[in-house]
Amino acid sequence: MKLTREEREMLVGSEGDAVAQAMDCLIQFGEAFGAEELADVTYCHYPAEMAIYAGSVEDAVEYAARGAKVRVPTTTSTLCCDLERPLSTGIPEPLAELQARVERAHDSMGILDTYTCTPQLLGYTPNFGSIIASVESSAIIYFNSVLGARTNRGGLFTRFTAVTGKYPLMGYLLDENRRGTHLFKVTIPPERLQSYDAWCALGFHIGSIVGSEVPVITGVPKPRHDWLIGFGAALATSGSVTLFHIPGVTPEANAVEDAFMGTQPRETNEVGVRELDTVYEKMNTIPRGAPIDFVTLGCPHYSLEQLRYVADMLRGKKVAEGVRFWVCTNRIIRRQAEALGYVRDIEGAGALVVADTCPVESHMRQSTCREYGLKTPNVEAMVTDSVKMARYCGDLIGCKTALVDTDACIRAAVSGRWE
Repeated sequence: MKLTREEREMLVGSEGDAVAQAMDCLIQFGEAFGAEELADVTYCHYPAEMAIYAGSVEDAVEYAARGAKVRVPTTTSTLCCDLERPLSTGIPEPLAELQARVERAHDSMGILDTYTCTPQLLGYTPNFGSIIASVESSAIIYFNSVLGARTNRGGLFTRFTAVTGKYPLMGYLLDENRRGTHLFKVTIPPERLQSYDAWCALGFHIGSIVGSEVPVITGVPKPRHDWLIGFGAALATSGSVTLFHIPGVTPEANAVEDAFMGTQPRETNEVGVRELDTVYEKMNTIPRGAPIDFVTLGCPHYSLEQLRYVADMLRGKKVAEGVRFWVCTNRIIRRQAEALGYVRDIEGAGALVVADTCPVESHMRQSTCREYGLKTPNVEAMVTDSVKMARYCGDLIGCKTALVDTDACIRAAVSGRWE
């Protein structure tokens, strides 16, 4: 690999042992995939080192103690608890105390305490064409597809990029790997694609077909911003999609021909009402009319506008006894919502506005419940508007699930049943 003078000096230790090791790892990683040089990155979204994984927090604390500092603006992904109100979610106190140690480690490295899967909602919106490094599948696909920034799935290497400002020039950083591979012609009536859950279901179906390739989607109505976030998260849930194109919506392709860069699609698929309904049939495992004990919104983390909508819908209502209702967001948007009275209205109805985490990443996982002597499964029947939440909670928490629109989630929370 060709290195600049600055990079060679970093490799031999001019900026300390942690940076030298990070450079060595990045170089080996790049050479394994044929990268010829390193690229300068402008931003990182960093893995949060969650306490539900053995040794994760200890590793973060140890790494920070080596004196490593980030070189570029660096945000953090979700944790396993709400650090500002840790016991509000029912997390065991020892686990919350362990998780809190990671915040001090991040602070010492200069990492920003955002703890969210939607850093773009906080203003971290990299420029079109800029090279970044990110974790969190829903953030990665948003950065690539909606903003036209360039990132691979960073994983642990995001740590090394954050402290060096470098990443191997390969994968989705290169033009040739950003062309479309599969064409999806959507024939669903536009009125069926006017909700967050419907776009989630559409993304889940397409992701299950395309896998890790690049889908190009036509025939859809103009989506709202939050629908695009849910759509991308779903693509990355059933598949491992890192980039998609919707000609006329996403920035790299004004037309289908632009998306394929002069090549032909490897495969063309039609997506109709039946394919959409099949996703709901797969996710809806709660019998109609059955009692539910958990409702969750905010996967990926909700925006301020979405919190306003929930507050309006809940005002004057009460969540049914025995039902937990989480609305997940990041801590900064929660503070904005507090100032505007949205948190008061939501929590006054008996729901909980949760920051830093979500059920998928929380102590409610079956493995964590068994470790700490909690009820397993911690949730019996959950209702959500997110296919990502339904899929992962079904697998990790072991609960029955229902995928419905946001209004139906709120009705279920108030009635205590999935109608």
